[in-house]
Parts: sequence; structure tokens; C-alpha cells
Amino acid sequence: MNDITIVRVHHAWERFGEIQNLYFSVLYAAFSVPRGADWYHDANGSVFAVALDASAAVLGAARLLPSPGDTSRQVRQVAVAPHAHGLGLGRRLVHDLEALARDEGASELWLNSRSTAYGFYERLGFVREGEEFESELTGIMHTTMRKQLVGA
Repeated sequence: MNDITIVRVHHAWERFGEIQNLYFSVLYAAFSVPRGADWYHDANGSVFAVALDASAAVLGAARLLPSPGDTSRQVRQVAVAPHAHGLGLGRRLVHDLEALARDEGASELWLNSRSTAYGFYERLGFVREGEEFESELTGIMHTTMRKQLVGA
């Protein structure tokens, strides 16, 4: 795991298409969501934490949406390539975005978690809020989860 680096990039990153390919293949393709569907919401100013292996291949990515004037930040599209599962990359990506959000003065993170990831986010300190809802794109149940950032 020492040969994996987490970097922060923006939409202008020359390899940004690799992030989108990862998101599509990991988060949407298995649910027959077509590439042309509205699965990627372009939020200008988003920051991406990206996990790169020793050869600079993209192994995972997570996104922090901008929220000017608000003290909460949304985490979206946390994805790790299947061959890199079990390396703790999802945790590292979310922790990196937490640090960035704190640096920006945020006091809270929130996200809409797939039901299959509730345990993952709970282990990272997120708490479920409200009722489950079904994603219009994937049909998977989701719940909003929040985490208070200590020291923000």
C-alpha cells in the first residue's frame, strides 16, 4: 500500500476521462445505465481525490462538491477498481476529502450512500439520516448520511 499515492485533481486534469471511466464501470454499468444517461453532474469547482498506483494507474476516486457559503460539503462517487478492493483505498479517499473540507472551513460532510455501502460509511463515522429512497438511475436503495467534522 506504500506505493499508492492520493492526489487531488480538478475537471481540467488531462487524465480526467480515466476518472469518468472508473465511475461508469464501477458505479453504473452493472445496472444497465447507459453512458449517455445523466449519471455525472458537472459541478464546476469539484475536487477529486484520486488513488494512483506505482505506475500512475487510477485505482480509485472520490469527489467533493463545492458549496460556497455553506459549512457542509457533499461527497459523491466514491469508487475503487475491483482489483484494488481490500487495500483501504475508499477509506483513504474519504479521509483525504474530509481533510480538504476541514481546510475549507466545513463543519459537516454529507452523502447519499447506496444500501450496500452503509457499513463502510458508518465505520468512517457517518450516521444515517431519514428514510431510504430509490435511485432513479440504478434502482438501488440509498440513504443520506452525515458526519460532523471535529476541529472544523
